[in-house]
Amino acid sequence: MDKQSMNIFHIISNKEWGGGEQTVLDLSRRQLADGINIELFCLPLESIAERFHELNVPIHTLPLKGVLDFRSAWQMAKIIKQKQNCIVHAHNFKEAFTAAYARKLSGRKDIRVVMCRNLTRKGKTSWIYNWLYGQLDCIVFDSQLAMDTFLSTHPAIDKKKLLVIHNGIVVPTNIVPVDVKTMFSIPKDYVLAMYHGRLNPEKGLDVLIEAVEMLRDKPFRLVLVGRGTDEYTAHLQSLIEEKQLKDKVTLAGFRNPVLSYVAAADIGILPSIVPEGCSLSAQEHLSQGHPIIATNNGGQREYINSGKNGLLVPPNDAKALAEAMGQLIDNPTLRKQLGKQAKEDFEGHMTYEHFYAKMSAIYQP
Repeated sequence: MDKQSMNIFHIISNKEWGGGEQTVLDLSRRQLADGINIELFCLPLESIAERFHELNVPIHTLPLKGVLDFRSAWQMAKIIKQKQNCIVHAHNFKEAFTAAYARKLSGRKDIRVVMCRNLTRKGKTSWIYNWLYGQLDCIVFDSQLAMDTFLSTHPAIDKKKLLVIHNGIVVPTNIVPVDVKTMFSIPKDYVLAMYHGRLNPEKGLDVLIEAVEMLRDKPFRLVLVGRGTDEYTAHLQSLIEEKQLKDKVTLAGFRNPVLSYVAAADIGILPSIVPEGCSLSAQEHLSQGHPIIATNNGGQREYINSGKNGLLVPPNDAKALAEAMGQLIDNPTLRKQLGKQAKEDFEGHMTYEHFYAKMSAIYQP
């Protein structure tokens, strides 16, 4: 299918902005640059829609309530049936149901319905999901782990429809690092370790603070960049005070653009205690040539080679995490060596253009 004749409709059903929504924005922006026609379906929330206004494309607001939301499907069908060479791109199963219903209601069998799966969860096997699997033309997983976990329940799906494409991030060519050390009164000779992402218990931040407590005498500062619930943020602040770590851990809050802060770090830390697929945070550290310390329970194993471009540790193990952090804090040569390989690996096969080339193929019949 010729790119200039394509009409791609992305669906965005989340109520809050996060990595998934940023991925849709980046992909839409790149597709527009390729001459592809883009339209969006999203919730009637200005906090979401406003982020996409820069694209200057049609934005259709729908309830997008999931499996039983036939109203959204009917409205979507009326729009997509008017377009030739049409692809509806869902970004979770809830959206995929709406897309599948809409194609049925449109009476257009030629409309292609594809989906991205950025969660590491077992596939559901109820009759309604088995029906949906038969309607989708392609499901893209962000890691081999995510695909294997999905298939572990033996859902009724043609495996030829399944692909693994690691996520991609857009890296500006002229990133100016923020002077994080001056901003937060961190001594210049300290090693700057950074976690960035959502602040919640699943990310292993309690374990990380416990590890920092074991390293309180070492010359480093941990900066946590991101936003969480008021309750969990208060919990982290209380934990830091209780362990007397205010001179070791800084809660920096939400920062944008985050890469300018990431660029200032010496070490990236991703201590998630739940399996993740392809972390955007990990890629951001890789792109900046930072050694990463990550847990070994997720898709991280597919792009972090322990001892080569980072270090992997067991989840929920503060002692192992502290040992890995201490190793990098104490050894600048090792930091440089791992960071150099991290950047080479990113540029060799994980840039946005690598991702985009693979993603473009899913739109073809």
